[in-house]
Amino acid sequence: MSSQAWVETIYIAPGHPDCRVYAMPYPMRPNQRPSDMLPKDQMDWREVAKLGSAQELVYIEPGYADLAANLVGQESGRHFQVTRHAG
Repeated sequence: MSSQAWVETIYIAPGHPDCRVYAMPYPMRPNQRPSDMLPKDQMDWREVAKLGSAQELVYIEPGYADLAANLVGQESGRHFQVTRHAG
């Protein structure tokens, strides 16, 4: 098992009726929001899950299944940082 770790930002993007959930390969700076990011910077984002209209989980990539409980029921626009580990 590798000890390599990194910080990602998980962003629940507003959408209607579904919300796409993105993993951003970097943390946000203080007071920064994902909506502040330029389109060119959004190219690094990767869709990892989707929430339905009732904030239920529609799908999630297996590598992010450990975050399912943190996503269900959350409102769009929310973001949070997670530490990921290789292996």
